Amino acid sequence: MKNIFKTAIVLAGVLFLSSCGGSKKSNGFELKGTLTNANGETLVLEQMSQTGYVFIDSAKVDEKGNFEFTNVKPTAIDFFRLKTSEANFAVLVADSTQKINFTGDAKNLGKGYTAEGSADTKHFIEINNELLKASAQYDSLQMSMQAAMSSTKMDSVAAMAMNADAEEKFNAIFEKTSAVLVKKVDAFPGTIANFSAFNNINIENNLPLYEKVLSALTEKYPGSFYTQQLKTSISQYKTQFELAAEQDKMLPTGSPMPDIKLKTPEGKEIALSSLKGKLVLVDFWASWCGPCRKENPNVVKLYNQFNKKGFEIYSVSLDEEQDKWEKAIEKDGLKWIHVSDLGGWSSSVCKQFNISSIPFTILVGKDGNIVAKGLRGPELDAKVAEILGK
Repeated sequence: MKNIFKTAIVLAGVLFLSSCGGSKKSNGFELKGTLTNANGETLVLEQMSQTGYVFIDSAKVDEKGNFEFTNVKPTAIDFFRLKTSEANFAVLVADSTQKINFTGDAKNLGKGYTAEGSADTKHFIEINNELLKASAQYDSLQMSMQAAMSSTKMDSVAAMAMNADAEEKFNAIFEKTSAVLVKKVDAFPGTIANFSAFNNINIENNLPLYEKVLSALTEKYPGSFYTQQLKTSISQYKTQFELAAEQDKMLPTGSPMPDIKLKTPEGKEIALSSLKGKLVLVDFWASWCGPCRKENPNVVKLYNQFNKKGFEIYSVSLDEEQDKWEKAIEKDGLKWIHVSDLGGWSSSVCKQFNISSIPFTILVGKDGNIVAKGLRGPELDAKVAEILGK
């Protein structure tokens, strides 16, 4: 289930950085304002897109700090960036009918600005302020953890305990922020500004909220790129959720682990069942899988710590090219059992275990029964330590 959540999160993040479409143009749009600390700056208005920022118009700030854009004709609704430089900008969310009066500090446009006449931008600012608060808390926690680890010599067990504690605190910040954002999105579902909140709202627990936003956007902006992409994102999540549900039915916790018999890079066939009597992590991965490779250093640490206590890893690759598979094993220092039929997504294991995304793990007990599925990072560390002893 966690893989699904992350996939959905990544999709939502892509939506936030994409542009939208529309068919109706209007001359009703206005953007003017007043800046403090102004010194004749030139303001540039850009529209966000998948490939970068697209120039729309520019305006000179007069001696009183006033400015006005006169050649802007946005279609439907979109994200815009008002800037003096790449490091000094404010984000606006506007459609073709809004008359926006912007106020802010010319030296720091993104801090404390207002956009009267744009409820969408006001909503974006509220969301962004919550995200900034959470980011500051994350940074503070990270700095405290780094300071503690650099000032104290600790073994791997103590380090794992500290990591687990930090993970719990990170999760608490995330959940608190998410709860606030859920209320804000629920109160104003009909704006694309909500896409900036989706990275912090778990779709697995809040699918009705995502669907509420889609319904509201469909009513207001049926032809919008954002509306269509959110529809696609929700549909993909539901499909993956259904696949995961089928996987849970196929591989219930406590049931015997189906056997796997595949060949090593050297051509020797090794059966998973031959490892009975050990705690085995069955790790489905591939050399081309970025998240898999990123996770490998953590798995190496875990293997080195618990291998002599009866912990083994049986890695099943979804590679298609043996050379790339072998190079990844060597480069990442994966000194355990590796097997594959080099079938990629057509591999026999994909159908056998209903695998639709990797990395995917199954932890198999000494008795050959399934202990847990989908564990990674601190959760995997904690489970192995619980079973084999700290």
